[in-house]
Amino acid sequence: MFAWKLTMLALTVLVAVPTLAAPKKTPPPVPTVAAKPKAPASPVGKPQEYIEKLHVRLDALVKANAKLDALHAAIAQELDGALDYAEMAKLTLPTAWDGFAPDQRSEFVRLLQKMVQNTYVRRFKPGTPAQVAYGATKTLPNGRFEVATTIVVNKVSADVHYLLLPGDGHWSVYDLVVDEASQVQSYRKNFGKILDKEGYGGLITRMKKAAAKKPT
Repeated sequence: MFAWKLTMLALTVLVAVPTLAAPKKTPPPVPTVAAKPKAPASPVGKPQEYIEKLHVRLDALVKANAKLDALHAAIAQELDGALDYAEMAKLTLPTAWDGFAPDQRSEFVRLLQKMVQNTYVRRFKPGTPAQVAYGATKTLPNGRFEVATTIVVNKVSADVHYLLLPGDGHWSVYDLVVDEASQVQSYRKNFGKILDKEGYGGLITRMKKAAAKKPT
């Protein structure tokens, strides 16, 4: 009898003990997929169309500004939107560029920008618009193009070739070749010699002097 009671007590305890649910397995974390960087938009229009519109704007500035200083300031601002000075800088000093610190690069680009402006704004005079004839557009490597033009101002003509690269939704000029003389190659030759002889400091000193000259 006593054994029977023990058996019943054991069964009662077993029934009374709640059944423990098996622990739920935590699902493995879903790997986060990094969003792909947005690809730059393709330039709007063809390279020659971009240069045509640029010259229309330049011509309008020549007609609208009667004072030389005002015209040069307006032309310089227009060039800032059309030229890729950072790309010009890298092509000017291709072997030394990677060794420049970020602040040195910024300084070099800023001074190069001013030098390029001084070189080209002086070609513009109030009331003397240019006549532009377009030649062939040549395809270059890496999606780049060369647009050939002949520009006549006051019966003086020059063959000007614009080298363009695609940007984010627009074209940018990274070199100008005037009468077969590349601006980038000219700077590369001159700057390279100075850099070899006088170092970065000597080059920047010379560039500051050139940038400070007022175009006439």
